[in-house]
Amino acid sequence: MVLYDKIIVIDIEATCWETTEETLLNQREIIEIGVCKLILSSGKIENKQSFYIKPEVSQVSSFCTQLTGITNEKLQIEGTSLEKALKKINSKYSVKYRTFAGYGDFDQEILEQECKAKAIENPFRNDYLNIKTLFNLAYLQEKPQGLLKELELVGESFEGKNHNGADDAYNAAKLLYKVLQR
Repeated sequence: MVLYDKIIVIDIEATCWETTEETLLNQREIIEIGVCKLILSSGKIENKQSFYIKPEVSQVSSFCTQLTGITNEKLQIEGTSLEKALKKINSKYSVKYRTFAGYGDFDQEILEQECKAKAIENPFRNDYLNIKTLFNLAYLQEKPQGLLKELELVGESFEGKNHNGADDAYNAAKLLYKVLQR
């Protein structure tokens, strides 16, 4: 059974490095999953939350900390395993019964890759909505302009901090609602 009254919107932050060389030498891992629930009948966004994940094989670089505000210390204190975080998300948001969305392909791809690599069940359904693609189709854009610019184009402003999982998910949900109204 699939419920279509709400869409779960996610944004994932992962370990990252400043240079291509550093990126090739390290393994990218999920360190934050921002989640919220978009109520389709009203456009209201509920249950905005971040789930922090302790990386198993990589460390948060200083570049990544500057970008996201997430530190290794924060993850040691507030983080949990990816498996536990996904179980909490599934329990709170009933993701197996709902379509989920994110801005671009990255969120879905890294989630699938990391779940497969760590032999973790991915609770999210296969019917992923790529908000970036939907926006480009609805607004006849030749190429993506980025979440912040696209929000401006639909008369919305970005709320919160860019590269914060919960804030990015919330703002992506705002954009998705505008696209679905069109």
